[in-house]
Amino acid sequence: MQITLVGFGAELAMLAPDRVSAVATLAEALPGLERRAAEAAAALAAAGTDSVLTGRSRAAHAGDWAPHYLIMAVPPTQEEQDRLVTLARSRQRMAAGYVVAGDLAGATWTWEVTEQGRLRAPLLGFDVAAQLLPARQYAAVAELFRAAAEPAGVALGQPDPAAAPAAQLIPGAMMPVEIGLLGPVSVRAPGEIEPDRVALATEIVVFLAAHPGGVHPNVLTGAIWPRGVTTEVRDATLARTAAWLGSTAGLPHLVADSDGRLLLSPQVRVDWQVFRALAARAAPEHAAGRQDEAGYLERALAEVRGQLLDGRDPGRYAWLATDDLEYEVTALVADTAHRLSALRLAAGDAGGAMAAARQGLQLAFNDELLWRDLLAAAHATGEEATLRAVVGEVSARAALDEVLPRMAPETESLIDEILPSWRSSVA
Repeated sequence: MQITLVGFGAELAMLAPDRVSAVATLAEALPGLERRAAEAAAALAAAGTDSVLTGRSRAAHAGDWAPHYLIMAVPPTQEEQDRLVTLARSRQRMAAGYVVAGDLAGATWTWEVTEQGRLRAPLLGFDVAAQLLPARQYAAVAELFRAAAEPAGVALGQPDPAAAPAAQLIPGAMMPVEIGLLGPVSVRAPGEIEPDRVALATEIVVFLAAHPGGVHPNVLTGAIWPRGVTTEVRDATLARTAAWLGSTAGLPHLVADSDGRLLLSPQVRVDWQVFRALAARAAPEHAAGRQDEAGYLERALAEVRGQLLDGRDPGRYAWLATDDLEYEVTALVADTAHRLSALRLAAGDAGGAMAAARQGLQLAFNDELLWRDLLAAAHATGEEATLRAVVGEVSARAALDEVLPRMAPETESLIDEILPSWRSSVA
């Protein structure tokens, strides 16, 4: 079908550019609608049919008779109303529909949207809650469709170079508190805590580590205790966690800022924040050449020890389901490994390129681009046994997918190119 939007944001046309058009006023849309109605009437007469439905059932090109809908967010003028009514009188024959804001004489249906956000259409039996996307989410959804239309894809935004204090970026640096997210979850702290309380305290510390800008106690409470908790229990747990993390020179490692938000002090090293800072320094505007860039990328990937928060308590961390952490970590780790693998391969270091791809796959195991990087690097070694082993790994990984147990088409085509006999050997 075709849809014409009047008075809506122009970005909505990105949802389906070949089928959706957006105009500011009905005056812009009416000539096209009237022209289409005339063309449809002429086509019906030529075909000897009495309706578009009949034409679609008989014609070889049924798409030529596709319906067209006009949806208006603003009321039409009186002249526009008259022209719309004229068009609507032939709607059964022309496969067209019109949804118009405001009262319109001759309308077949009247839908009411109340101030309480209800949509009511009594004759159709509808009484439902109208859905509304907040402005930020609306813009994000539109951006998703814009990005999907980019032939070369969309590059990730650069991470913040100041994600971790400079002192934490010195090779071999150790801080009083060390938190590991990029692999088995771990917290190394100077204080003491009862073994039975470690799991809960660790989740609190991990949540704060994942939100370095600080979180309000109420936000923390909702994340850690989604089914509710008393203020007394929460405060006692936070006090134990703070004692466990300890302090340096009298300054606690778990602090509250002037707005009451809880956050970790600069004496706490979080591998994810260090990773982000090192990856940022590898950007062309910061790195002094490809060797410097590769060095920072390699140091960043050295922080990856396995799957994100591997080994975490399965009964906890429910907040991960609605948090951006897993997506951001996986995307940046995969992007970093891909960049380093490409640099190593361009420098003729096929083994280094394979190692970079494997380092990223420790965390981003399902990233097809990294698997293709690994395949390309294995092919560059010139060793067929190495390439066949990697092809076997890729095939085994694809078979693990319970939803779609096959590799991406791009990956299959790459293997067809570099190892044409792979299908018979895998079978």
